[in-house]
Amino acid sequence: MSVQAWTIFLAFLLFPVAVCGYECYVTPCTRDVIIVVDGSSSMQTSTYISQEINVITKLTYSWTLDYSKVRLALVGAYFGNEFNGLDYFTDSSLVEKRLQSFRLAAMQYGLFNGDFNTTVRFLDERYVGQRANFGPRTNVQKRIVIFTSHSGEKDIASTKNTLQKFGQLGYSVTLVGIGVSEDVYKNTYYHKFVTIQWFELGSVAQSIIDTITEEGICFLDQGWTTPKQEICTTTPTTTRAPTTTTKKSTGTVKPATTPKPVPPTHAPFPVGDYQDCSCTTQSLYIDIVFVVDVSEGMGLGGLMMVKAEINTLVGQMSLDPEIQKHVQVGLIKYSNESEIVFKPSEYTNEDEFTEDLWTDPRLEDVDEKTDEVNLHLALQQAAKMIGSMRKGVKKVVVIYAASYNDEGDDDARQIAANIRESGYEIITVAFVEPESSSLVMKIGELASPRMNFTSFRDELLVDELEDALCQVNCYCPNGWKQLVLEDRKYGECFFPTKIDASWTATKFECPILSKEHTGNGHLVYVNSALKNTFLNKFYMDHWDPENQEKPNYDIGLSYDKATQKYIWVNGVTNNPYSNWAEGHPNLSKGECVMSKQEAGTTTDFKWNSINCQTDSGRGLCQEAACDSDFYCPPN
Repeated sequence: MSVQAWTIFLAFLLFPVAVCGYECYVTPCTRDVIIVVDGSSSMQTSTYISQEINVITKLTYSWTLDYSKVRLALVGAYFGNEFNGLDYFTDSSLVEKRLQSFRLAAMQYGLFNGDFNTTVRFLDERYVGQRANFGPRTNVQKRIVIFTSHSGEKDIASTKNTLQKFGQLGYSVTLVGIGVSEDVYKNTYYHKFVTIQWFELGSVAQSIIDTITEEGICFLDQGWTTPKQEICTTTPTTTRAPTTTTKKSTGTVKPATTPKPVPPTHAPFPVGDYQDCSCTTQSLYIDIVFVVDVSEGMGLGGLMMVKAEINTLVGQMSLDPEIQKHVQVGLIKYSNESEIVFKPSEYTNEDEFTEDLWTDPRLEDVDEKTDEVNLHLALQQAAKMIGSMRKGVKKVVVIYAASYNDEGDDDARQIAANIRESGYEIITVAFVEPESSSLVMKIGELASPRMNFTSFRDELLVDELEDALCQVNCYCPNGWKQLVLEDRKYGECFFPTKIDASWTATKFECPILSKEHTGNGHLVYVNSALKNTFLNKFYMDHWDPENQEKPNYDIGLSYDKATQKYIWVNGVTNNPYSNWAEGHPNLSKGECVMSKQEAGTTTDFKWNSINCQTDSGRGLCQEAACDSDFYCPPN
């Protein structure tokens, strides 16, 4: 436990009536909370509104609602061109359904013009004012969190008196500005302002959620003291931040127990200046089959989070077959049985897919009749589905699982191995408690390298999944070898020339060999020992002793007389890596460079100076990979 955490812990034990800054970590203790969801046209698109709702789902996911604890009211502003505000919820499952109804309204009815002043007046009439329909409890701290994208300064300034009245009545108002700066709201009244940029909305950082929770909800009002020692805990099904439990002191103070953290699911990426695969989700050209666990172990909250993540991912893609780079998507659900929910051929529009994701009755709830799972059966269906999709297009199965069984007929390891051996990738996402690392590791056995993830790393999950999908979408043209270092694919491809020629001739041969792709091929750029080892092994694997006496190859480095420096063909002059043989570089032997096999070794190569015109050999060409920037037609 950190020094800061120990200080808070001891203070809580020794001075239970002292005023402290925060009363809770994940779940508000005793609060009446009102959250306003902006559904107006200021939000620009229904996709942004869906992402806004995902943020609110993430914010409230682990709250324990109860009449004597936290009550939560959800206000939908301008959904279907009207305001929706009911009494405070004390049942978490109703919150999920309420947010879902807002999401569907935006998709079905579109977005309508609105203003900030009307939103505030609705809060006054329905919740805050003397004639409010749904007033607060007595002796309970009150919070309002307004998600807003409105930017009319006069409109916003006109709410100052009303919001000041809210403050006088004990309501602390936090504004979450979506795509707008705090400066726009400087002429109104509020307790806290939190900014979320449009580009952040799809995967909001956990730090923003924490700020809203801690500084917008969990703080203690001035003069307010906690009536009893109370550390809030989450519901048993939460998979979010770890919680602590405070017990009465028995003399010696011991730290509260915390669940052990889930270890990182994979090692850090290799360090080096390698060309990353471009990653623009809207330009992916892959086939995806989602396999979703709907057993009791997933829980309704977990299922809502899975749907929110799939919504975020697919909502950024294109499913339109008229567009060259588009995605096909299918979805299978499973518990002890499996069922195809969406066939890939059913959708040519991402908005239709995401709408059905939230409206299809087969995905409304988990199967509470059983906690058994048969992933083996679901993967059999996934293998058939993905095998029937587009030929020559890269494919991936994405598994969301909360339970796992690797025994008997339910063992999914062999069918997963068959899928991977067929050239398809598998991504696994384990929805688990922080202490359940064994499940993470077991479900990870099914995944392709570096493609096993866990919901415990929730603040990173969407970004990690986008990166994994971009890895699926990154590959080389036919006959070219991709740079793969420590199971991480990079946007670099290599091809050996087939005839002996001078360094200068080989230099001009590389663009010709790549003309069917980018036409920007060049002699290879070697910038690390790790890459050098990879290239040497690749060349040895493709060396033909019958047609080439020694496995030596030209690289893209030569001496430039004008600058009196060695320059790589891609223009790099400050490459920190070098691999010169003893006695080299040696301009008396030539100004160009060849990587030559050291005598008595098989994979040890060193750089040698050669004559650019008279020394002949073969070259190793480098080209950009096929990815979201560079399209490659199906093989």
